[in-house]
Amino acid sequence: MKRIVWLAVAFLLIAPASSAGDAEHPVPSPVDDARFDFLKGLVGTWIGPTPEDGAPAPVFEFRLTAGGSAIEEHEFLGSPMEMLTVYNMEGTDLVATHYCMMGNQPRAVAAKRVKKNTLSFDCAGKPGNSASHDDQHVHGWSIRQQEDGTLHYAAEIVKAGKVAEAPDFVLTRADRMASR
Repeated sequence: MKRIVWLAVAFLLIAPASSAGDAEHPVPSPVDDARFDFLKGLVGTWIGPTPEDGAPAPVFEFRLTAGGSAIEEHEFLGSPMEMLTVYNMEGTDLVATHYCMMGNQPRAVAAKRVKKNTLSFDCAGKPGNSASHDDQHVHGWSIRQQEDGTLHYAAEIVKAGKVAEAPDFVLTRADRMASR
């Protein structure tokens, strides 16, 4: 009986400290930004149509992480082309770092607001791990939640100041979450 009482007391003393944070490790407050809320609404798994060449269908997954202060976007989940984009607030800016299969890390800044259910991002300078801004990199992208519930994801890959590729995906929310 004494052991149960001690366990209960220990739990009551530890639980509030772990959930409330402390001066050195405060719990982040929820992000209050319409653009971030737009991305939070995408949390889950999205799948595109299977390409005609028989390659696997593109799978995108959005996950809320870091105490609600960041969103991970995994593109081409589970494939050799898998990439990661992390979104977070820096002051009043919604920023993104895209960890690309090309080996660079373009940093982008979101438009000041969501317009017509679309959130757009543009490169904010030289991509990380690149010799110059002229190296091939993802320069910008937009994410649009369409009225039919599908997600329209369009990107621009720039090389030497010109659009080299413009991949465009229409994704449907999956019933299942990707296994992780």
